[in-house]
Amino acid sequence: MKPIFEYTDYREWLRDAFDDFKQRKTVISWRYMAMKMGADPGNLLRVSQGKIHLSTGLIQPAADFFELDEKETAYWTEMVYFGRAKTDAEALQHYERMQALKGVSLKLLAKKELEFYRHWYYNAIRSIIGICKFKDDYEGLAECCTPQITVEEAKSAVQLLHELNMISTDRDGFWKVNDTFVSTGGNWRSAAVRQFQKDTIALAGESLERHAPHLRDISTVTMTFNMDDIQLIREKINEFRSDLLRLSQDGSGDNTVFQLNIQLFPLAFVKPLQEKKK
Repeated sequence: MKPIFEYTDYREWLRDAFDDFKQRKTVISWRYMAMKMGADPGNLLRVSQGKIHLSTGLIQPAADFFELDEKETAYWTEMVYFGRAKTDAEALQHYERMQALKGVSLKLLAKKELEFYRHWYYNAIRSIIGICKFKDDYEGLAECCTPQITVEEAKSAVQLLHELNMISTDRDGFWKVNDTFVSTGGNWRSAAVRQFQKDTIALAGESLERHAPHLRDISTVTMTFNMDDIQLIREKINEFRSDLLRLSQDGSGDNTVFQLNIQLFPLAFVKPLQEKKK
């Protein structure tokens, strides 16, 4: 089983830890574990299935059951709160603490550095550099982007990424991506980030004409829900996004940079309709 610090989804870790414990110790069940933790067996199983969240009162009992040390317990605690977060600001706060416990640097962007979110291709070029060898072929780098950018834009992007310490050169002069997580700190919902999101959403619309169907997956569906279920839906979207991020991080031989936009928004708030009088 991989170390707990390689997880960001507490439910995934809980399932893996349960399976690992069962192999190392003895044959156990969710009911046995729930009894040791003072939890409801049915609820604990539903937590592992992603149907409900783990109660905060069970964070420490779970840590004790799996014999986590002090640092692992601290990470486990932040991971649960990260999974339970209801706002971006709250999620970021716990995510930052998780990264700090892992010993990974988390670069907080100052106002000047929010330039990173000003153009969509900054992030794209950072991803390109992460999967291919690039030294000074700015024309080729510009041509990689879709839509294609100018050579000057490619150069300015590389310069900015370097200034932010997001990329650096190796001994042979090739650019490489630094292991630096970037957030906007307290300005998580800044105008710059919203503009970045608007730009990538616009690119998704343009992709309908720019790219062949087999290169994209853009679909629409109109659904009805009870507003009380929206938080659950957001959690499902977050889990789906996390699964794809793990797939991206675990993959090898990557040769394409994709942008994923998941768009969920209300089209109408239904009120009781008056019956037309005949």
